[in-house]
Amino acid sequence: MAAADQMSESIGGRERGAEPPEQTALGTLTHWLREHLGTPPDEDAVQAVEELIPEGDEFWPFLRRFAVLIVLSAGIAAFGLLADSGAVVIGAMLVAPLMTPITAAAASTVTALNRRLVISLIVIAFGTSLAIAVGWTISAFAGTTVTGPSDLPNEVISRTFPGLLDLGIAITAGAAAGYIAPRRSVTSALPGVGIAVALVPPLATVGITLHLGLGEQARNAMLLYLTNLAAIVFAASVMLLLAGFRPESGTSRRSLSARIAVTAIAVALVAIPLSLHTRATVRDSALRSSVSQAILGWDDSVRVIELDASIESGLARVELLVSGPNNPRPAWELAEAIERRFGGPVDLRLLYEQDQLFTVSVR
Repeated sequence: MAAADQMSESIGGRERGAEPPEQTALGTLTHWLREHLGTPPDEDAVQAVEELIPEGDEFWPFLRRFAVLIVLSAGIAAFGLLADSGAVVIGAMLVAPLMTPITAAAASTVTALNRRLVISLIVIAFGTSLAIAVGWTISAFAGTTVTGPSDLPNEVISRTFPGLLDLGIAITAGAAAGYIAPRRSVTSALPGVGIAVALVPPLATVGITLHLGLGEQARNAMLLYLTNLAAIVFAASVMLLLAGFRPESGTSRRSLSARIAVTAIAVALVAIPLSLHTRATVRDSALRSSVSQAILGWDDSVRVIELDASIESGLARVELLVSGPNNPRPAWELAEAIERRFGGPVDLRLLYEQDQLFTVSVR
């Protein structure tokens, strides 16, 4: 009788909507994750990850090959940056070997192999320093036409304004690297990951700008590199975790969440300055748009030759070089038009060049 009452209560509970945990959406997801995350990788996948950085007698030949590729890729990147050639810079990304130790660091983080993690970080630091030195050296000998920020090629400038989009690219590329690393059948896609995320070109940019004494640009380029480094390690670690890689010992397993948390914190730390950069870029872009619209209302016959606009402590600083066929209208009218559209104080420097056409015939 008691058993019948318990069965009746159980059935009644189910009728009232008390479903077993595995039949709910959250329960199904949790059950699937436990089942798949608990599946260890096969021997080939483990071997593929272990071969990222060899140990023993094979390590020093690996390091020599790594150093040669770093020098070559950084050299290609530096020449491409100074020549303002995007195609050459892409070629440097294909040659760059930094993705290998970075993926190895992610794998060592997930599997709690501290010795391999230290070796991976040393290799990364060695490659980072070498690439910066190559960029500095090539700038000293080949960058004679670049003397200041105004002379920097666009390929260099583009790597001194990192933003949140760069973080998104790095996270996605890191996830791709983590997916590819244990799967030999898709290693042909790895060069695409190298192209998607910039590692050596920002380091070459650091060397170039350091040689030119441009500290702010060098710091921004280094921030871009550190963003890529932190995001790749974090995303690749998560993908390797999903692939079943785990520490072998119980103590290391308990510290796995702390290791992943450290990589996530590193990503969060680089995201703070990236957010500030992105915000400043958006504000400057909005200011430039306001200036362009104000110019059309001021005199729609002029042509903008140069426009430099930035915001400092809430003050819009605008420098303009324009050319037109008519006598210039008062500059204060343009400044007021910009102030109305921008919604804040404006400092305007305006250089107006009047078009002059001469037709001469001598016979």
